[in-house]
Amino acid sequence: MTQGVEPVDLLRLIGSAAHDYDSMDELEQVLLPADGLHPLAAQLVAPILAFAADPKTRLPDQLLMLVRELAAHPDGEPVRQQLRAFTVTLRSLSDLDDHSVVEESTALLGWCGPDPQLSAVLLARAREYADDYRRVTPLVTAAQLDPAAAAGWLPEFLDPSRSSTVRVAAVLAMREAGLSPTAQAAAALAAGWSADPDALRWTTRRGRLADLVEYAAGGDPGRDAELLTTIARDGQAQARRDVAQTLADRAAGQRLPVALQALLCSFLDDPEERVRRCAYRAVVADDTLTRRQADWLADAVARGARMRRSALDALIRVGDPRWRAHTEDALRQGWTPPRLPGALAELPPPDGSLREAVLARVVALATTIDVNRSPKATAKEQRELVGLLRVLGGAADPAVVGTLARHLAQMTWPARLWVAEFLAEAGRGNPEVLDAIGAMANGEVIYLRLLWLAGGDDAPLRAAIAVAPRRDVLAAVAAAEVFGDADPDVAARLREIRDSDADLKDRFAAAGALWELTGDPAQAAATVREALDAPWLRTRQRARELADQLGLEHP
Repeated sequence: MTQGVEPVDLLRLIGSAAHDYDSMDELEQVLLPADGLHPLAAQLVAPILAFAADPKTRLPDQLLMLVRELAAHPDGEPVRQQLRAFTVTLRSLSDLDDHSVVEESTALLGWCGPDPQLSAVLLARAREYADDYRRVTPLVTAAQLDPAAAAGWLPEFLDPSRSSTVRVAAVLAMREAGLSPTAQAAAALAAGWSADPDALRWTTRRGRLADLVEYAAGGDPGRDAELLTTIARDGQAQARRDVAQTLADRAAGQRLPVALQALLCSFLDDPEERVRRCAYRAVVADDTLTRRQADWLADAVARGARMRRSALDALIRVGDPRWRAHTEDALRQGWTPPRLPGALAELPPPDGSLREAVLARVVALATTIDVNRSPKATAKEQRELVGLLRVLGGAADPAVVGTLARHLAQMTWPARLWVAEFLAEAGRGNPEVLDAIGAMANGEVIYLRLLWLAGGDDAPLRAAIAVAPRRDVLAAVAAAEVFGDADPDVAARLREIRDSDADLKDRFAAAGALWELTGDPAQAAATVREALDAPWLRTRQRARELADQLGLEHP
């Protein structure tokens, strides 16, 4: 309930946070955990504001910012109610010379209404400021504190004679005050955001274009489309970027109407790269938009555009047949889309130049993957390699087998193991395969097992199993494959591993081998159920497969 921090310790932490950024970060993590709001958040408003009002406090603005985050939280109603008791404190803070403190305290006053007198004071302050950006917070707070009066004076700030910043701030003020949108507000938003898209980007009271458009449109799809189209037409680059992002977010949430799809796609040819990139990410992530722009994407691939990899991947995803024409180029030039190996695996085994391209890419990957590099980049390469090995198939051409066997010694880990596994199946009995795996075995059970599976002598494997530690799961599983139930110690060895305190992966592997050895589902059921909740994706996948074979129910 308290995230492991006692109330008295919270008070000490607040005191430290008043002077130290690290403690402030810790306090924020405690009061705003990922799963909600701290249950004592409302009670802590008083001590936090007390420290913020102390002249000796080094970080009063940070404390006020934290209170604002607590109040703005979806579960922050108790915090907002508590703020009403501190109107005097916040008014005093809003009169200081510290700009950040004034901004934060003025924003917090918005939850202390209704208060017509205070609203009039803040409205006068907004009128006095020469800096339009400083007008935003008092203007919005004044409207919150007295919505009825704001309905009369806000149109003045929406007028075209006002600066773009002020007009946009007035729309935000109307929204925060709960006033109904007007045609004047919609016009002010369109013109203001087009000219000054940063009006609410760096101010204390911030606003997103998506939220303001939704408010100004008032639920009218026609007005919504008109607003976005106007800003896209008249706006500077950042304004167009905001429109593109708004449409992209709607597309991601399956809320983009057909009438606005063309507007989003039009940004693909925008003169500003950041606008094009935003639209492009949305197009390649959505099936409907991808199909709509399939010609554009195919042309991008054909002309060698920088994003050709993701463009080709999108065409594969929606089943556009034009992806096949670029397969060899992608493989030979090293920009293989993630879905390409899977798409090729669904086709008949490749032949001719395509098979050569797949083979060349496999060799290139297997001899260059470096696990010491970025885990993310390496993982992509590893998935590609595994997928392309499936494309080559279990009954591979002898030329393919021979090429891979000759390169096996130069391959890196773990690619070397995967290729060796492929060769043990595809090149069974092939002398080149036996020589290549035998040369790298070096007494290791993992490779001696593959040598045996490839048709080699089992004597080296038996010898390695005999000297391996009893709880070596790989040796135990290999023993089950080689000896079967001819040696009663094999099952006992597997049970020892299954029932030990070993890693769940090892215990799961032993349980699976036991089931294959004995045919008794009871030998594996408990461990399989445990593995269904394993933290590793591949283990969970294998556990689900084995659960289906055992007839076990699972999610």
